[in-house]
Amino acid sequence: MKVDGIVGPETLTQLNVPVEQRLKQLVVNLNRISAFPGISDEEYVYVNIPEFRLRYVDRGTVRLKNKVVVGKPYWQTPSMSDVIEKFVINPTWKIPLSIATKEIAPKAAKDPDYFEKADIEIRKDSYVDTETIDPNQINWQEVTPYDFDYFLVKRAGEENPLGEIKYLFPNKEAIYVHDTPAKNWFERPLRAASHGCIRMEQPFSLAQSIARHTNRQKLLDTIEEVRQSGKTQTFYLEKPLPIHLVYWTAWVDETDQVNFRRDIYDRDSAPLAKLEAGPEIYSNFINPLANEPADLGNIQNGN
Repeated sequence: MKVDGIVGPETLTQLNVPVEQRLKQLVVNLNRISAFPGISDEEYVYVNIPEFRLRYVDRGTVRLKNKVVVGKPYWQTPSMSDVIEKFVINPTWKIPLSIATKEIAPKAAKDPDYFEKADIEIRKDSYVDTETIDPNQINWQEVTPYDFDYFLVKRAGEENPLGEIKYLFPNKEAIYVHDTPAKNWFERPLRAASHGCIRMEQPFSLAQSIARHTNRQKLLDTIEEVRQSGKTQTFYLEKPLPIHLVYWTAWVDETDQVNFRRDIYDRDSAPLAKLEAGPEIYSNFINPLANEPADLGNIQNGN
């Protein structure tokens, strides 16, 4: 919630949530947390989607915590685990076909100079093809969703939606972590606004943290040099870094504070319905975790 010092309608709504409902929310999330794959990683990144936060954890200590923007409710960021293999400084943006046909084509149909203003190239046979196409050769009014034979690439620069850096963990959903020129979003309490990828408030802090905690001062210097040059360059991690995108609407954070968040994607409904089915199912949720309080505490503190 927005911090305003006022006990307004939104605050009263949260204060009036019955304790039984909060307990069930905790039970649902204890089951999620108990299955968290990051518990076996010495070093990892995780994004808690409903919290709109990214953390970098190194040997049980949270080294970095950053605000993020996640996917819209109708364009959700998936829960998944993968490994960050590389990061790209001053990236170009390979515009997905859906965005090219649904969002850009209508703009191009209205404005013949759209591509020049937007600093976008049209490439012929692939995103990396050196042969480009004159936008005036295409009838943009006839382009239909998901029916387009070309590839749109936005050049690196200040207005690039990926900003100055992106972190890649190849996956079939094409999700990654990246910078953004739209910094105003990080001032908002609710930050579900992307097409599924994760926008990071201080994106270079992750690369810097990785370099710093692996004692790679030379890499730190090189990152800044490339950043200032404006040239696109890819850096491969010597050891891929695990990343976990989790969906926790209730948890204990690294300061031992209990947190609750909105169920922005309505993923709590199904497990909550099971709890409502009766006390037997309810006890089955509780009992497997009741004898392991130390382990659960370690999970929440980054171990």
